[in-house]
Amino acid sequence: MNHESQLKIEIFTNAEDAKHRIETPKEIEFLLRNISTKHARVALHYADGSRYLLTTLLGVNAQGLWIEQSPKSEVNQQINEDQNLIFVSSHLRVKVQFKLGLPVTKKFADKDAFCFPLPPSVLRLQRREYFRLPTPDVNPLKCIIPVSAEPHSKLNEVTIMDISVGGAALTCAEDDTELIPGETYNDCRIDLPGFGTISGTIVVRNWAVLTSVSGQNYKRAGCELMDMDNPSITLLNRYIMHMQRAQ
Repeated sequence: MNHESQLKIEIFTNAEDAKHRIETPKEIEFLLRNISTKHARVALHYADGSRYLLTTLLGVNAQGLWIEQSPKSEVNQQINEDQNLIFVSSHLRVKVQFKLGLPVTKKFADKDAFCFPLPPSVLRLQRREYFRLPTPDVNPLKCIIPVSAEPHSKLNEVTIMDISVGGAALTCAEDDTELIPGETYNDCRIDLPGFGTISGTIVVRNWAVLTSVSGQNYKRAGCELMDMDNPSITLLNRYIMHMQRAQ
């Protein structure tokens, strides 16, 4: 995703809106503070999205956020009178977007700034550019795949090489679990240490037999994660953000 596309207003479908909306105040504050400390570029769209001010997010706390004003007084005047402002930026290569109401002009480090309360929700969207989080070498994540839909059926445990909200790369010994391209595996579970367990459907999109440096063959399958409910999506997003912070 290039710089310009990251700062354009994104039109979301209802499904994307629900899937990628963050509503926890602490998460919103952390996300915006990270944008501020990284000095990421910010676009403040006004005039029904036809114009925008390229600016910076000066500061964030639990009470609100401060955005640098334009050196042009006429631009500041238009923004001060606009109730439908849209903030667009990026965090770890992921688009961040939310709506803002009328600003109040307040001082920040002896400079006039637009001041807003924290938004009640934020959209964090990646589409195909999902950030892939490599799993730890020690105690990697595991995906539990039921062999059949029958109760108490055998469960296969497969190692996860990397994971995102959109998919995962699974790996196992060559003679282990069958991972067939095009096959759908329902009711799969992934335990996220310290966060909880998520569940959903895995669809195998591609696979290959690879050889390790020790000469052993193993299978690697690229999979799509589907049918996750909103609590699972939120949990996975929190886990990925936590691990990104740790790294």
